[in-house]
Amino acid sequence: MAIGTFLSAALRHPAVVGAIGPSSRHLAADIVGRLDARPGQLVVELGSGTGPMTRALAAVDRAFPRFAVEALPEMAAATRRAVPGVEVVEGSAAELPRFLAERGLGRIDRIVSGLPFAAWPEGLQREVLDGILAALAPDGRMVTFTYTTSPCTPAGRRFRRLLERSFARVTRGATVWANLPPAFVYVCDGPRGAA
Repeated sequence: MAIGTFLSAALRHPAVVGAIGPSSRHLAADIVGRLDARPGQLVVELGSGTGPMTRALAAVDRAFPRFAVEALPEMAAATRRAVPGVEVVEGSAAELPRFLAERGLGRIDRIVSGLPFAAWPEGLQREVLDGILAALAPDGRMVTFTYTTSPCTPAGRRFRRLLERSFARVTRGATVWANLPPAFVYVCDGPRGAA
């Protein structure tokens, strides 16, 4: 069912989904393994899709993620079905500071992002990164991923440059070949301010 929901959404909203299938359990494990989240920390997921990262986070700690953000209602519904009990907020990740304020929450310690940054135009990349930077704690970390083709595209190269300007340290993980398409992770530490 999740794959059908994903493919349907990808066909109707290719620029929003930015992928051809849900993230694999291998990619989810790589991302969660790099998150370095501890009990009691505020963990938020952006771009939950059909819930593969949400499931991996909840398997580590039932309090993770505190909530997930998903722009497409059908994908948000799929995440709710996949991981009952996790709050899924429908909206743009650029609105992250508002979502925190509405819930009486402070800065985020860890963000897991499945957002298709490398498929977006520069204005949207900046808008969403600015929302993330405004919401992350000074010692916060964002773990995101992109596909191995990303460094070959102008948007993918621009995204990497934006990350390097926005965070004190950006490291790239090894390629996860057991994902379709193959992907790699960016670990981003020390938010600096507006992108």
